[in-house]
Parts: sequence; structure tokens; C-alpha cells
Amino acid sequence: MQVVLFGAGEMGKRALKNPGYDVVAVIDSDLEKQGNYISGRLIIGLDEYKKDYSGYKILISCYKLDEIEALLCTNGIFNFSAAPELYEDIQVPSSGEISHDNWEGFITRLCDKPGMKVLEIGSRNVTGTVFRNKFHHAEYTGFDYYPGENVDVVGDAHRLSSYFNEKFDLIFSSAVFEHLALPWLVSIEIIKLLKRGGYVFIETHYSFSSHERPWHFFQFSENALDVLFPEKFGMHCIKKGCSNLLEGRYSISASEYLRGGIVPGLYCHSEYLGQKFRDLEEEELDWSGISLEDIKKGTEYPRRDKKL
Repeated sequence: MQVVLFGAGEMGKRALKNPGYDVVAVIDSDLEKQGNYISGRLIIGLDEYKKDYSGYKILISCYKLDEIEALLCTNGIFNFSAAPELYEDIQVPSSGEISHDNWEGFITRLCDKPGMKVLEIGSRNVTGTVFRNKFHHAEYTGFDYYPGENVDVVGDAHRLSSYFNEKFDLIFSSAVFEHLALPWLVSIEIIKLLKRGGYVFIETHYSFSSHERPWHFFQFSENALDVLFPEKFGMHCIKKGCSNLLEGRYSISASEYLRGGIVPGLYCHSEYLGQKFRDLEEEELDWSGISLEDIKKGTEYPRRDKKL
């Protein structure tokens, strides 16, 4: 997509590197910058945009969104939106193969094989999507809190292992973990039911609207999902990440100092793919035996000392 960026500062330079769009020019209100070039693109003013570039959508690549949007509307320009870079957090990893758009194909390629057993937690058809249809070779079992279409076993995921006398090559869930009151117990139940070498895949919400209340308990980062399946419990994280960037802004009902401000780093979905590499005795799967050292993986809480 060919676009014109609004903003030739640091955020604009970052946006220029985005392969998702072709930047044909850059608008900047600084008269000293106009007529110069940034990464081979001409820096122009609004008058020049209206004269020669009005057919191109504007991507605003600076943080004063309210101010820029008002300026564009005053000039009769309405074909604009915010550049995604304004909302991204470059420290949040993309989950690539297991992102929201890709995970279904990935786990079926991984585990839809003769002799494999697959368990879905939260399998009831409430959205029109039935994952049983994705598995043509593996033996699929659907588990849910309520009976209904695509449910083979009804029960409470907090006691998952009590319903089965078999183990699985893959246990997965989509949009379920945010509704679990005690997800750390469910993770143990999943580990109990995995074969050695078996996989767990979880997709849930990192940032999402409140729904199905009062049974909407948690939002998870990719790191939170990783913590639920620690190496001390015989689990290894293969991939994790977040997908579907949201545009976050404080509303006019927010505290006065926050109103209209950008809220970056909001991603709708978080994903985790893990593999069981070791079997443990049931009594070893005890969260009281897990310490911070067992799960922090060489990281530390960021230290930000107050500048004097």
C-alpha cells in the first residue's frame, strides 16, 4: 500500500522501515525540513500534499495524535490513520508460526498424524468454529464445562486428569484460559495428561474487552503463559508471543492527565507452545516447590532508579 507519512522524527524513521507499506513522501510541519529528503523520500508540507499527493492515505507517525488529526480535518483531509508503530512495543515478540492467524495450521501439521491423540479444552461450538474438523488422522477428544456440539467429555478443567485414563500427544485451548479461576491448577492438570514429548498449545487474551462476566478472570502475556508451564515441571517452551496489535488511547472519561494519551503495547492475543520433556511423580507437580529462581530464566525486573 502506498502512503504518505506525517512526521519525520524518530517514529517516522522507524515507520519507514515497515515493509507493509510503500512511503511515497513524508509530511512535516517543520519548514526547515521541507524540501529535504529522509531515506530517499521528499519531506513536504500540507499544501504540497493537497496539491500533488492527496490520493494517498496519510499515516500519522508522531505522538501528538489529537493535534495532528484536528489539523488534518481543518484542512479538509480525512483519509488518515495512525501508524502501527505508535502502538507497538518492540520488546513484545511476534509468535510467527503460532500467531492468531497461523496456529491452527501449525498444530495440525505438528500433530494430525495416525496414532496421535489430541485433546481440546473448551471444545463446545459457540463461535461456529469446530477444531475437530481440522484433525483428519489423529484421534480427537473435545472437553468442555458444558455439554453441546463437539463435546465428548463434560467436566471442570481444574480437575482435568480425573476424567481420563489415557495421555495425549497434544492438548490445546483457544480463548479459554482467561475464564479459568485457577489457571495454575489447570496447567498442572494438563501436564499430568501429556505424554512425554507431547505438546501443549494455549492461545488466550493479552488485552481484550471484558466478556462473559463474571467468569472473566485473567489476561495473560506470553511470559505469563510460560510461567504456568515451568521447566521444573518437565516443560520446555518452544515458541511464545503476541499478535493482533490494538490501537490504545485513553478516553475523555479517564483521569485528566491521561485523556487522549496513547496506550502502546496492547495485543489482543497471546500464544504459547510447550513440550513435555520429562515425566514427574504427581506429588512433584506442586507450586509450593516452585521459586522465583525456577521461572525467571535469567531475567530481572527492570530497575528504574529515580533521577535526582
